[in-house]
Amino acid sequence: MSDKVFTYGTANVDGLLSHSLSAVRKRLADNIFTRIPLFMWLKQKARISEEGGATLVVPIMYGKNATAKSYSGYGILDTTPQDGLTAAQYQWAQYSVSISISGREERIQNKGEKAILKLLDSKVKQAEMSLRDKLDIDMWASSTTGTNILALPTIVDTTTTIADISKSSNSWWQAQVNASGSFAAQGKADMNTTYNEILNQSLDNAGPDFICATQAVYEFYENSLTAQLRYADNKYADAGFENLKYKGATMTFDGNVPSQAMFFLRSENLKLATNEATNFITTPFIKPDNQDARLAQILWAGQLVSDNNRKLGKMTGITA
Repeated sequence: MSDKVFTYGTANVDGLLSHSLSAVRKRLADNIFTRIPLFMWLKQKARISEEGGATLVVPIMYGKNATAKSYSGYGILDTTPQDGLTAAQYQWAQYSVSISISGREERIQNKGEKAILKLLDSKVKQAEMSLRDKLDIDMWASSTTGTNILALPTIVDTTTTIADISKSSNSWWQAQVNASGSFAAQGKADMNTTYNEILNQSLDNAGPDFICATQAVYEFYENSLTAQLRYADNKYADAGFENLKYKGATMTFDGNVPSQAMFFLRSENLKLATNEATNFITTPFIKPDNQDARLAQILWAGQLVSDNNRKLGKMTGITA
């Protein structure tokens, strides 16, 4: 912005605010997707994508082709039509955060273009932090409620219906879930079991590559290691996240993970889809009829999407 005298008036203020708010879209995406551990991992794995459509339709393979058989010479080949394919349909989750500037803030407390921009920057930071925290809380909630983003505990279970497919009625849509107990007595054995159960579902011989737990559970594992065996993922550490390595997976913690739990995730089968038309877009600043203020919203729509829950897992009931 130039240093010219800023002339107050509806058109000038609205234009300044709307233009400045629209310019922060990339900053919002970068800061939100790099400050939530799961989103950071999905971003590193190129598993955050922009997509369109009224819903998210994901192809699902749940059965093998039974015509794969040996034969000899003129033997009859099996041409039985095969099923084993379906689709999961996910709904978009929509989020908004509002930014408001009162007439007092605009005309009296922050008179001038530079002062208004400084105030707006502070309000954007506040909105960014609030939206980031809300997404992280909802993503780790014990169950998915209302219009919230799908919670990982809902995705990684054996009973909940997600994407219009019942896990209770379709065992191929169930995650690997193991009730654990004392980490000192059985924690590492249960980690091995959960990891290997997921690995056993993967023809590409690739197991989970991300493990996220509560801080307490993370420390149970950390304290069980000798100093010589405390390996870390440098890229994740450079982003500011404490982490350890377990087999081929990066392991960290999040304050919103449900108590006594540890999640085993595979980036090949989990992604964050963002709606291409509602990816941190900003609405124009408007003045309510009955208030001396201006108000705008930052809007985002997206969804956590799994195409194979069998390759995701968790341990529950982990104690010291």
